[in-house]
Amino acid sequence: MRSLIRQVTRKSRGGVAVRDEIAEGDIIIAGRGNDCAIRLPDPRVMLHHAEFTMRSGELYVSAAAGADLRINDNLAQIGKLETGSKVRIGPYEIEVQPPESDFDFVVAVELVQALGDDLEKLVARSQIHITRIGLTMRWWVWLLAGAIITGTFLVPFVFNLLVGPPPDKMALSAGKMNYTPSPTSIWTSGSISSAHKFFADSCETCHAAPFVPVQDNACLSCHSAVQNHAQPALFPFADLNKYACQNCHKEHQGNVTIVRSDEAFCADCHKDLGSMSTRTTLDRASDFGKQHPEFRPTVVKDSALHTMDRSRTLNENPPPQENSGLKFPHDKHLRREGVKDPVRGVVNLDCADCHTPNETGETMRAVSFERNCHGCHALKFDSFVPNRELTHGKPEEVFKQVYDVYDALAMRGGYDEPAAPALVRRRPGTPLTPVEKALVTNWAAAKASDVLNGYFGRGLCAECHNILETKGATATNEFGEPTAAPEATSVAAKAGVPVLPAEKTWTVEPPTLTELWMPKAYFTHARHTDVKCTECHAAKTSTSASDVLLPSIAICQSCHGGEKSADRVPSTCVDCHRFHRRDLDPMHPEKAAAHKAADAGVALPQKHPHVAQSAPLPRWETP
Repeated sequence: MRSLIRQVTRKSRGGVAVRDEIAEGDIIIAGRGNDCAIRLPDPRVMLHHAEFTMRSGELYVSAAAGADLRINDNLAQIGKLETGSKVRIGPYEIEVQPPESDFDFVVAVELVQALGDDLEKLVARSQIHITRIGLTMRWWVWLLAGAIITGTFLVPFVFNLLVGPPPDKMALSAGKMNYTPSPTSIWTSGSISSAHKFFADSCETCHAAPFVPVQDNACLSCHSAVQNHAQPALFPFADLNKYACQNCHKEHQGNVTIVRSDEAFCADCHKDLGSMSTRTTLDRASDFGKQHPEFRPTVVKDSALHTMDRSRTLNENPPPQENSGLKFPHDKHLRREGVKDPVRGVVNLDCADCHTPNETGETMRAVSFERNCHGCHALKFDSFVPNRELTHGKPEEVFKQVYDVYDALAMRGGYDEPAAPALVRRRPGTPLTPVEKALVTNWAAAKASDVLNGYFGRGLCAECHNILETKGATATNEFGEPTAAPEATSVAAKAGVPVLPAEKTWTVEPPTLTELWMPKAYFTHARHTDVKCTECHAAKTSTSASDVLLPSIAICQSCHGGEKSADRVPSTCVDCHRFHRRDLDPMHPEKAAAHKAADAGVALPQKHPHVAQSAPLPRWETP
C-alpha cells in the first residue's frame, strides 16, 4: 500500500505550508512514535495511536487499545473512510483527499488545536539551574577551579613549609615523638606496596619527571636480572620487551603485592596457546580444576649419557619410565612385616627414613648411600678382612682397592682363609724370596679377580646398579703403575714365573637421578605436612626404580580447584608456576651484565654503535 501524506501548517501571517511525505506498507501507523509513518509529535497523542489499512480497495482506520478516535466528529474504534472524511486524533485532524495516480490514498494532516505555552512554562519552573543563583556558568567554573587549586596545591604547599621535613622514622618507632600527617599527603595517589616501602618517601627514585609514568629504566635499576617468560626468538608473541613493567605491576594500590596472581592473566594466552604458535607442545590450560593437562614429568632417558625426556604424560600407556641406572624396589623396603637391620633387628621403614625435606621445604634431599643405605647394606667383601669395605661411588677405584688389599695381605702374611696357600697364611712379617713374592702376587691377583667377579664384588654392586661389561684393562695404582709390586714383577720375570695381570672386566653404570619431576613448576612439601606421603605417592606398590611416583593431577585436584573454587582450595596459576622463569635469560641481558660487572668491580667494554651484536643461540624450550 502506497500513500501520500501531506503535512499542512498554517502560518501566523496567513498562508499555508504543505510538505509531502510518501509512506509504503500494509499498515500505515499514526502516532507520536518515531517509527510512525504519520507522525504526530504531541504529548496528547499515544506512541501508536491509530492504524490505516486497505480492505478490498476500501480505506479503514482503527484505534489502538485505550486510544480515542473520532471519525467525522463521532467517537469510534474503527470505521471506513471515504474522500472528504475527517479523522480527529488528539489535536490533529486528518482529512482524506481525492486519490492521485501512483497512490492508494492521500491524506492531509493539520494541527488544529495547539498546546499553547502552558507546558513550556511548567518545564521552565521545574528546572533548577546554577545560573538562577545569580552568576553565569563561566563565573562558577572559575570559582570552582580556584577552590581546587587553593585546597589541593597552595594550602598544602604553605603548610608543608611551616611544618618542615617529615619526622625521623627511627624516632617514631622508638616512641620519642608524635607523628603529624603531612599536608602534602593529599598529592599521593595511593600508598606504596610493602616491597617498596623503604624508599616510599623518595618519589624521585622511580619518577624521573613530575606527572610522567614510571619508565622501565627505573625498574631495571633494581630488577635487571628478571627473566623472560618464554624464548622471544621462538615465541615472538611472548616477548615482554614490547610491554612496560607497569602494565603488569601496578603501584600505589596499597600495602598489597604488585605481582599479578589472577587466573585470567595466564588464561588469556594458555586457554588456546596452539592457535598463537605452532612451536608449542603445551596443551590448553585455563582453570586448574576444570581445564588443565595431565602432568608431564621430566625423567632420565639414559643415565650414562645424562639425557632427559619429557614426552609422555602420566596417563599414557605405557607411562613414563625413569632409567636412572639404579635398582630399588620400594615395596620390599616398605613391607608391613618390616625389614631386617643388622643392628636393630626387624624395623618398619617409613618414607621419612630416607626422604627428608631440604632447608626450604620445597624439595627433598638427595638420597645418600652413606646416610640412608649403609646401615643395612654394608659393602664388606671378605669375612677374614672384616674392617675393609668396597669404595662406594667410585667404581674405577674398586678394582685397585681390592687388588691392593690382597696384595698387601699376601706380602705381609697371616691371612686366615683355609683355602689360601701356606705362603699367604704364614706368620706375619716372615720374609719372602723373590720367587715366593711372585707366587703370592699371583695368588693376590687371582683372589682379587674371584672376589670382584663373584657375589661380594660384581654381585654386590649389581643388587642396586646396572653392570656394564668392559674390555680387559690392567688395573693400575694412583701413579699409573701395575697393581702388582714392580720389584715382584721384575724378579718373577727373571725367575721364569709369570705374573697374572689384574684386569677390569666390568664397571657400574653411572646413576642419574631426577632432581625435579616438574622443573618448570613449583611445589613445596612444607605446606603439605598434614598429608601422609602414601596418599600422593604409590611407593608401597612400586616394584621397580623405573616407576615414576609423581602423583597424577587427579590427586592434586581432589584438594585444589581453580581460582573461583568453593568446595576445594582456590588455586591460581602462579601458585605452581613462576611467570618469570628462572631457567631463561634475563629480559634485558645487557643491563643485567652491566649490574653484575658493577657489583664485581669490572668495567665492561663499550660496544661500537655501528657493529652488529650477535644474539645468543636460542635453546629448545616450550613456553
